[in-house]
Amino acid sequence: MLYLARVDKKSLFGPAELQLLAQQGEKGIWTPLPQPERITLKEAAPYNVGVLLLVELGEKRQVQQVEEAAMKLVEMLHSLSQAYSLVDWTEIENWRFSLTRQSQELSRREAEIAARQEQLQQWEAQLRQKQSS
Repeated sequence: MLYLARVDKKSLFGPAELQLLAQQGEKGIWTPLPQPERITLKEAAPYNVGVLLLVELGEKRQVQQVEEAAMKLVEMLHSLSQAYSLVDWTEIENWRFSLTRQSQELSRREAEIAARQEQLQQWEAQLRQKQSS
């Protein structure tokens, strides 16, 4: 299981204490831990207090891998912003298409009303001619 952790305490020559903040679940979805958990790892000793780490723990909580999380987080944020941007453009394009269709429909109705108005005026003129003759 992959966890996002923060280095909380560090002794001069011993292991570092980490606070597990979130875990990556199924389909790569990250969820915060309801109760942040503390673990002690000698593999985290080289990192300073406050550094965010990705810690992979096996079934029996043995350390599989420890790496600094900063660049991975930047990559994730970049991916999210690109995906969000694509959604925005798709939504904008859909609105543009919808507005174009509505504008065309309004133009058609306007032309139809103008034609009916002209026809009414012609009928009025014909009616006046019949009444005056």
